[in-house]
Amino acid sequence: CVEYGVGIIGFHKTSEKSLQSFQLKGFPFSIYGNIAVKDCCINPHSPLLHVTKSSKLEKGSLPGTDWTVFQINHSAYQPVIFAKVKTPENLSPPISKGAFYATVIHDLGLHDGIQRVFFGNNLNFWLHKLIFIDAVSFLSGKRLTLSLDRYILVDIDDIFVGKEGTRMNINDVKALLDTQNLLRAQITNFTFNLGFSGKFYHTGTEEEDEGDDHLLGSVDEFWWFPHMWSHMQPHLFHNESSLVEQMILNKKFALEHGIPTDMGYAVAPHHSGVYPVHVQLYEAWKKVWNIRITSTEEYPHLKPARHRRGFIHKNIMVLPRQTCGLFTHTIFYKEYPGGPKELDKSIQGGELFFTVVLNPISIFMTHLSNYGND
Repeated sequence: CVEYGVGIIGFHKTSEKSLQSFQLKGFPFSIYGNIAVKDCCINPHSPLLHVTKSSKLEKGSLPGTDWTVFQINHSAYQPVIFAKVKTPENLSPPISKGAFYATVIHDLGLHDGIQRVFFGNNLNFWLHKLIFIDAVSFLSGKRLTLSLDRYILVDIDDIFVGKEGTRMNINDVKALLDTQNLLRAQITNFTFNLGFSGKFYHTGTEEEDEGDDHLLGSVDEFWWFPHMWSHMQPHLFHNESSLVEQMILNKKFALEHGIPTDMGYAVAPHHSGVYPVHVQLYEAWKKVWNIRITSTEEYPHLKPARHRRGFIHKNIMVLPRQTCGLFTHTIFYKEYPGGPKELDKSIQGGELFFTVVLNPISIFMTHLSNYGND
């Protein structure tokens, strides 16, 4: 490790189920194991921090009751994450209930030239995942590091598609515009990308038809892409001329309503025909829309998401698309599968959060029905 300048990342987990207190031989810190912790915060002075940013105290219990915390007695070790202990009883020597202890520590390598990062639990806690990413970056001398730049595109498929009761009304469209402005305060030039199927314009309730009109009245506020005139899956069309005919109808609708037709991006309903490749789709896209870019979640497979890749076919770039837990049947927030807490968990340190953290470019798939009703 010294010769090649390699650091060490370690995880400490006690083997006993009872509360433990001991000191590792040769290390100037005490260890307390199998305890519950709460109220964590990040040391803003830690040199490890890169993706992770220091924050105020995060109140609340951390998951699990098998935590190890460290009490440091030497300046060669720095705490990275602090937390308070919830279950200090029956420990010898005693541990203070109100004091902060480290759940992650950084050995600066002053003793033997080897830097180490010790975790007092696994990576189930989201902040530990972030610190692990930063520890890999720091201990590799930035050779294994993530850029801090992120590019995010949110597609909204199925514009004008959907049965009555699932579509957007005027208030929903206004909320979409407000959300876009809110996101622009954090993400430069953020713009929702709307995929339309013109055949279904004005096929909702009176309020939903007014929502359609308000969308078109705000046409310049959004980006737009074609999503097939009748929302048919392209692989069901066996000849190119039928596909071209459908696309021309959608393009005519776009021109009549001031929707831009030169974005060069399209998404097929259900990602049909993108992969496995339906050659007629690619040819029709080029002829009618001059498509240069599309995206899919299906190449080479839907799961695991981290294996998705892009490819180029017929000079059309196919980008990997990400899901975010919102599908056509995800209509009401209160009826989210598993309850709203499941969606919130994905956003706040869960799957969606780490999709953005770990991918420099994220193209998310959402649907009209996700934005209607509530």
